[in-house]
Order: sequence, then structure tokens, then C-alpha cells
Amino acid sequence: MAAKDEAPWVRQSHELSEGEIKATRKRREKVLMCLETLGIRCEQNKVPNIVVLGSGGGLRAMIAMLGTLVELKKQNFLDAVTYLCGVSGSTWCMSLLYKNQKWSEKLMSLEEKLYESLSNSSWHIAKAEEILEESAKDEHYSLTNFWAACFVYQILQQFDDNELADHKEASETGINPYPIYAAVDKEKLSEKGAKFPGTWFEFTPHESGYPALGAFVSTRYFGSEFEKGKLKKKKKKNICYMQGLWGSAPGGSMEDNIKFIRDSLASLMHLRQSVLCFALERNPDTVMACQSVLLLLDLQLCALNGSDPKEVFEKLMSEGKGQSEFLKLCTAMRNSWAKKTREERMASCAELAKQIEKEFGVHLQKGSIPEGQLPPCQAVFLGSVFDVFRVVCKTVQCVLTWKWGTIHNFLYKCPNMKPSYLVEKETISLIDAGLAINSAYPLVLRAQRQADLILSFDFSSGDPFETIKKTASYCQENRIPFPNIEDQKMDENNPSDCYIFRGDKSCPTVMHFPLFNNVNCSGKVEDYGRRFSTFHMSFPGEAIKDLLKKAQLNVSNNRAKIQNEIMRLVLSSRTKKLQK
Repeated sequence: MAAKDEAPWVRQSHELSEGEIKATRKRREKVLMCLETLGIRCEQNKVPNIVVLGSGGGLRAMIAMLGTLVELKKQNFLDAVTYLCGVSGSTWCMSLLYKNQKWSEKLMSLEEKLYESLSNSSWHIAKAEEILEESAKDEHYSLTNFWAACFVYQILQQFDDNELADHKEASETGINPYPIYAAVDKEKLSEKGAKFPGTWFEFTPHESGYPALGAFVSTRYFGSEFEKGKLKKKKKKNICYMQGLWGSAPGGSMEDNIKFIRDSLASLMHLRQSVLCFALERNPDTVMACQSVLLLLDLQLCALNGSDPKEVFEKLMSEGKGQSEFLKLCTAMRNSWAKKTREERMASCAELAKQIEKEFGVHLQKGSIPEGQLPPCQAVFLGSVFDVFRVVCKTVQCVLTWKWGTIHNFLYKCPNMKPSYLVEKETISLIDAGLAINSAYPLVLRAQRQADLILSFDFSSGDPFETIKKTASYCQENRIPFPNIEDQKMDENNPSDCYIFRGDKSCPTVMHFPLFNNVNCSGKVEDYGRRFSTFHMSFPGEAIKDLLKKAQLNVSNNRAKIQNEIMRLVLSSRTKKLQK
């Protein structure tokens, strides 16, 4: 019989999973020992729940999160932490560490290995193509699949085919903090915003689901097909896919993202140039369709930035010679372009993509090649062309409809589900939580987690206080206890390195650490922000070392403050006991 945390059915409850309860109970033994080494006497039933929050921020956040954890270890604080929670780039760091069952004991050597990995390119476009060709066979292929293979894999320089559920052992022994990863429901974010609790989705090695709805499924079965609360078909979602889902909005504009996707697709086509040349002789329509679909991204960029699409239309119509309906639609688009809104232009691109697929008569399956019609070697080549085209076509369609993180809805037709708005949908779409609040406060503020002290390390670009401001608003809207943040002056252009926000006994204490500040890079805050912008896919070795150092200084420079807050919490719990 399957363990409760791997049961193939939906769990409806607001309580924490059995696996998380056991893991955090075991972790408290480690926390208690750590407090003793810090000279803090604490009773076993009064051990404070300390949370480390890492914000999003792409590769910058990934590196800074690593530096933060290394320094917490050096200063003897890491073993006092019960929960480790991340968004976007911070989740990349976390998911790499939890591959090692004793990572918090080996952090210094792991830091060296990750530094070497980030400093030396081991990404292969052929491997990315192989991953994409397999992913494109899935009916729910989305830009998350593309992002995982071409962006995250390229940044992290490694592809992890394991599953998040494989990190259970690293989470259950008490050696490491318990990990929580964040995402948000794309539709609910658009419809109701970041303040709506039902927008938030969480992942742990044991369960994944909507905490506000009290609806969870074993992480082992995340992405699988469910109906009426029971598993129908198991589907695997590997760590690399999850890294793409958690980090699907690393920064930049929509235009930046589309340019990256367009360039990556062009690189994939270039990789298969010899095969495409062969296909041009055998099936010219296939290659022309592939090139035409790619041109639609150029057309969409014109719609976004308001540039003149004349040259793109000329190329499209040149590719479409002999395709009457395609040319007719393309001509109509060109003639009405100036009269349309940006949204209407993008919708027209999507219609044109459908027409390309329909009229060029592209066969998207290898099996559509009549058996025996071609010599085996030529059939393999032509099949490869179809695989490449399927990736290009599906990816462009996803761009034109902005389709991200689409998976089977584990709540489909689930009985007794309240609220019921998800029950009728066969799919849901999950995206980077950084698009809501770039730090996952809503997850660690679950009443069941009983957070006492939150160490919030903010690696965001722009306003270094945006996450805590949004959280304060979220908590006020949903009547969740949170400290008053309005009494302290927060200069976003010249922040200090540590802010402490306290409330009454119902509130957790929050220590907020902006990454770049007037202590660790005095007079150069803006310079560092530009130097380490979010959309960077790599940094030179010396820059990585510098960034690690800046993150470490935020811990070491505030060692006394962190220890004092822990001491204050423990003394407060003693006082409460004496009053009883």
C-alpha cells in the first residue's frame, strides 16, 4: 500500500501533510542543538519556527541565495532554520542543493562545485533539442517546457531528470531545513490578483497544491491525469521542468522573452540546417512552413513595439507563394494592420499560425511518412524534420497565446470540492510566483506553519521593499497577522542592509535584508543593480565571487541582530509560560 504522502488520490484538508509534520518535528531536534551552541537555552516544546525566505531575481537570486545560505552556515544560524522557502531564482539554488541528502553539512564544498558549474559552459543545444522534441509530443506542451530546456538548463549548466519527490530523504532526516517552492495560478492571478489566497500554489517534496483551498496531491503525481479525485494516468514532471515553472519570469519585458524564444528556435533550425536542406528537396512545404511560423514571432514583436511590419510581411508572402488562402489572409492582415489594436494584431498572428499549419499540410508525426516510401536513412532524416517543425510550430503557437505551465488539473470533477470553480477545468496553468509577490510570504504565513521569525533575503530588482509592502497589503486584505511596516523609513534608492519589523504576539517578526545596500556597496547600489540585471544568463567568474560576497556580508554584518531576535523570541516564550 502506498504511503499517505504518495497516495494516488486528492487530499482535501487545510492541515499540513503527514510528511511535513514528521520532517519538521525531526528538524526541531537539530534546531534545539543549534540554539545551545549559540548559547540560547530553550525548552524542547518552545523551539521557535525560523523561516528563511529567498526572493526571485533570476541568476542573481540563485547565486545570492547560495551566498546567503553559506554565510548562515558559517555563522551557525542555518541549523536553527526550520523552513527554507523560495521563489523563482532562489528555487533554482534550493533544488540543486536538495539533490544532496546532507547538503547543509557539505555546503562549502557544494558552493565550490556550483561556482565551477556556473563558470564553465556545459550546456548543449543538441541536448535541449532532444528534450524539446520529446516534450512537444505532450498534448499540454507549453512555454514552460521550452523555458526549462533552453533557458534554465542553459543558465544552470545541468539538466536534472529526477523528480521533486526524490528530495524526500533530504527533507525528512532533520539534517536540512524543510523546503517550500512557490508558484501561482496564472488564470487566478489575472482574474483576482496576488491578494487572492487561491492564487497561490505550493510544492514540497511530499505534496503540491492550493493551501488556501485545502487541496493537495502527492508531489510524485503532480502533473498526472486525475478524475473524481483519483489518479487516471501517471505523468512525470522532472526537476528541470519544475525549475522552468518556478522560474518562468526571470525579468525583462514580454518583448525580451519573445526575442529569446525566437533566437533559440532559429538556433535549433540552424542546428538542423543539413537536414532541412535535404527536406527542402523532398518536401519544400515543410521547410517553408517552418520558416513562416518563425516569422510570426517577428510579426508579434512588431505588434508589441510598434515597429513597421512591412519587411516581415514581404518575407511571409514570399514564403507563402502558391498557398492561396494563406496569401489571402496575410494580405488582409497587412492591409488592416494600422487599424488594429496591439491585442487584435497578436490575435491575428495566432490565426495566421493556424492557417500555416492547415494549408501547408504539414505532417507533425513521424508515422505520417508512408512506410517503405523512402530509404530508411532518408526516412529518419525526414522524421527529424517533422520533429523540429513540431517544436517550432507548437512553441510559436504557445507564444501567440502566451501559454505557460499548462498541466492536468488534479481537481477535475473532484467531489465535495469547495470552492468549486476548479472542478470543471481539465487543465490549470501555473507560473512564476514572482509575477505576484516576489517572495512567498503567503505560503510561510499559513497558520499551520506557525512562523515565529522570518529572515527575508530580498534579491529583487527595482524597489527592494516591494515584496514586504505587497505582503503587508495581502495580509491586511486577508486578516492575517503581520507587523506594521509603516513606522520605519524605507529609502528604496539608498536602503540599509537590515530592517526589523515586529508586531504583537500573534505576528511573526520579520527581518528584511535588501541584497544591494548602503553597507555592502555604499554609493554603488545603482551600479550593482545594473551590473547584475535579472535577465543575464551568465556572469564572469569574478562577478559571481563578488555577488556571493555581497550576499554573505548581509548575514555576517548582522550576526548580532539575528542572534538577538532569536534570543528575544525564546525569552518571550518563557515569559508566556511563566504567566500561565
